Amino acid sequence: MAKIRDSARTREAVLAAAAEEFCAKGFDGATTAGVARRAGVSKQLINHHFGSKEALFREVHDQRFRPGMTWEEPMTDDPRDLIAERFSRRVDDVEYIRFLTWEAANRESKRVPGRAARQKRIAAYGGALEKLQADGSLPADVDHRLLQLAIFSLATYPIAFPQITRLVTGRAATGRGFQADWAAFLRWTGERLLVPSPRPAKAAGRPMASRRKVPRRAA
Repeated sequence: MAKIRDSARTREAVLAAAAEEFCAKGFDGATTAGVARRAGVSKQLINHHFGSKEALFREVHDQRFRPGMTWEEPMTDDPRDLIAERFSRRVDDVEYIRFLTWEAANRESKRVPGRAARQKRIAAYGGALEKLQADGSLPADVDHRLLQLAIFSLATYPIAFPQITRLVTGRAATGRGFQADWAAFLRWTGERLLVPSPRPAKAAGRPMASRRKVPRRAA
């Protein structure tokens, strides 16, 4: 029994170390040797438990990230808060944002881990935006897919690129002061971008004909 517990603890230590390695270097930059150093175990032990870097990556993704991807993401009651609310749900998920950033940077990796689950979640969010447009709660004259991409971008960019955030603002993206200010800015943005334009009122009766000035004849 003690051996089983030790084996389980070893797996957990390796998975935690692998998550750090993949988030720090991406799939292509990470190595099993690097994971072994972080976990304080041998590379051979990792190969024994997981078989390969690809299998370890899938295990890390399923254990550390997939549960978060299956969370239901409810729409806010006020569509103007869509961007700010999404940002507030992402600020504590720095590891996964870094994972996504490395995933995008590693162009050699063609496969998207957990593609089906992620695609389903993205489609559900897009469908909710489309419904809000149909209800008149969001501007209808914009492609909901582009709107969704804009929401995702504004909600994650400062976290995904903390070095740019610091260069532009002189502040850390993880600082609570910056996050409060960015959330306030996103609400301000939502009030201006996500509020449908009022429809022009129709004039009652027939429109008046334009009056043309008739030149007088010379006497």
